Amino acid sequence: MTRVSTYQQSQTLINHMLNTQKQVTDAQRQVNTGKIADTYQGLYQEATTLSGAKSLVSLLEQHKENAGVIQTNLQSYDQMLGSLEKAATDLKEAVMGAVNSSSALGLEATVEGVFESVLGVLNSKDTEGFLFAGSKKDVAPVNITNWSDLTAALEPPTDIFTNDTLKRVVRVDENRTLETGILADELGLEIMTALQRIALWQNGTLPTTAPVPTGPAGPVTTPLRQEDQDFLIGEIQNLENLVRGFNEARGVNGLNLKTVQDTQESLDLQIDQAEIFISNIEDVDAAEAITNLNQANFALEASYNVLSQINRVSLLNFL
Repeated sequence: MTRVSTYQQSQTLINHMLNTQKQVTDAQRQVNTGKIADTYQGLYQEATTLSGAKSLVSLLEQHKENAGVIQTNLQSYDQMLGSLEKAATDLKEAVMGAVNSSSALGLEATVEGVFESVLGVLNSKDTEGFLFAGSKKDVAPVNITNWSDLTAALEPPTDIFTNDTLKRVVRVDENRTLETGILADELGLEIMTALQRIALWQNGTLPTTAPVPTGPAGPVTTPLRQEDQDFLIGEIQNLENLVRGFNEARGVNGLNLKTVQDTQESLDLQIDQAEIFISNIEDVDAAEAITNLNQANFALEASYNVLSQINRVSLLNFL
């Protein structure tokens, strides 16, 4: 007996073909994008989990960006602190050399050179503004420009500093913040005071900051007077303390830098883990997606063939 197709049968086959076409389209999209679905609607069972994981990644990446900025800042601090330590060392060695040789030859030039180095460091800038100015990034934290300005300042020269007291505090992850800011007056007051004492002595003025020398004041001559010898010897211990202080400040900065670097490594690991978790939810298996596409294409081709045959079998043809 030869069967004749009915309207209902044709509609059923057409609907099956349309569903198969949709399966092919979905499989093709998965192969092209590598994603199970384009929207959360296609992942409705995991939508809340996926949204939370992506929010976590965004937060971790923001912390990582903050850590990167502060790492660059701390590296600049390390360089500047190294320069100040060297300047203090040069000043100490110049004073000790003058005492040991009983000669003022080159002492004043070295001291003025140290002043220029210290001033340059304290007024150094990065892309955000002055490094040691606190929150006043657009204003130089030391307001003098010449060696002679130092002798006209207060004793100690607190009035030459214009930075505020706000230090940078940065959140490097969810559980930790770091105070990394360094202020010009905290960093430079002692060495500027030491330089001011020598400058005043050279001008024939007794410094009033401790320890107050007996005098009469200089300028330092060659060979050194006994008063010059006593004054310079009295400065050596203070200069040794300065060198030690800059070394310790550099060590503290180095610890902060190590903390930031360790935090960045931890953030990288957390981001990688979160992205793997997200991938497991929304990414397709490439081999499986290609297999599904091939199967869907085969089923669609079969639907076309069956529908074509059914359309040719009608009661009119039979009669």
